[in-house]
Amino acid sequence: MTDNKINLIMKLLMALMLGYFAYFKGWVFSDFKNVSSQEAYALLENDKNITFIDVRSKKEFEKDHIKGAISLPMEMVAIPNTYTSEHKKVLVYSERGERSVEASRILSKRGYEVLNLKGGVVFWIRAGYELTK
Repeated sequence: MTDNKINLIMKLLMALMLGYFAYFKGWVFSDFKNVSSQEAYALLENDKNITFIDVRSKKEFEKDHIKGAISLPMEMVAIPNTYTSEHKKVLVYSERGERSVEASRILSKRGYEVLNLKGGVVFWIRAGYELTK
């Protein structure tokens, strides 16, 4: 194989990896909006028509969570008709934001207006906000 062909293959592989990473993070091809911890905190304080959903495990939720959030572990989100809410607007979060991206895609397809907390609980704490038990 020539060097040109190898270079082209390497560039294509890099582009595919970058595309996969961007999709996995919810940066492309998403039907939801990613929000910062500051934006999420403002919603928590000011918007009573939004439900905060923690998609971490029950054990993680019981350890600590965002005040007022409900627990809906990721494995439950994947089951159709497991979750219904009076609010059509939901903010979804997980530990680092990976599970919440997957949950956000699912809930968005079910007709919810979904916001995903960028960086999850880790970024929430880093921004100086507290969790409750």
